[in-house]
Amino acid sequence: MEKIKRTKGEQVLYCFVFTVLTIYSIFILYHFYFLLQLATKGNAVEYYDAVIVDTLATWSDNFTLNNFTKAFTALTDDYGNTFLGMTFNSIWFSVGSMVISLFFESAVTYIICKYNFRGRTLLYNLVIFRLMLPIVGSLPSAYRVYKAAGLLNSPKILITAMDALTGANFLIMYSFYKGISWDYAEAAFIDGANHFQVYFQIMVRMALPAISVLFITGFIGRWNEYMTISIFMPQLPTLSYGLYMFEQNMKYSGGDMPVYFAGVLIAAIPCITLFIIFQNSIMQTVHMGGLKG
Repeated sequence: MEKIKRTKGEQVLYCFVFTVLTIYSIFILYHFYFLLQLATKGNAVEYYDAVIVDTLATWSDNFTLNNFTKAFTALTDDYGNTFLGMTFNSIWFSVGSMVISLFFESAVTYIICKYNFRGRTLLYNLVIFRLMLPIVGSLPSAYRVYKAAGLLNSPKILITAMDALTGANFLIMYSFYKGISWDYAEAAFIDGANHFQVYFQIMVRMALPAISVLFITGFIGRWNEYMTISIFMPQLPTLSYGLYMFEQNMKYSGGDMPVYFAGVLIAAIPCITLFIIFQNSIMQTVHMGGLKG
């Protein structure tokens, strides 16, 4: 392999960027290191003693991994949801909402990108305009609509994921479909394929890298979501919301903080694992989407 030759300016810039990213990575990893120290404290008394004498960032003399086992039984909420129950809620909510969301986003984006119809440009511009609008103030009205439709505290809330014309996912999917030649579809039409076959058997497969990456990043976001759950699904808490409420209750009544931090580490495992496995695919897909756009 031919060695890449860099100018002195490029070498200086490369070293600077490498140093900054290395320092940033150390800071990120230290948070997990510190979290592991907290999760392995011997008991709650030792934790609060460490708070008083400011020795939290040290390894416990009574180092134990039992807190990770206790997390599965100790972390419960007022509705009787256990750690495993919250984990199950996180799975169906994260996976279900992303499957529904990406299906409609992909289909709608494909139609806007590849088919000429009256109002196509207007629809595209409306989507772009929608991305610029703040939506924080719409939460009360959304709550009233969900309540009237019987979607609160119910898996039926997944149908709200059909909102396919919002978010940056539309732009990413649009850029990928735009980069796929229509010649593939025309060849399929000549062979007798219909529009549904062209979409599901050709276009979706070619856009699968983008769809899979959007699924992973969206899954991570929904797995860590707790504010939406606290408003619309408090009786069906996900793991993130359950841990949040457990931590809030301990502020006033005290509690086994090492067990809580052990639960936080366990809850982070799926997202960390997914990102480590697919990090190259994520970065390549986002980069390619930017170029095609």
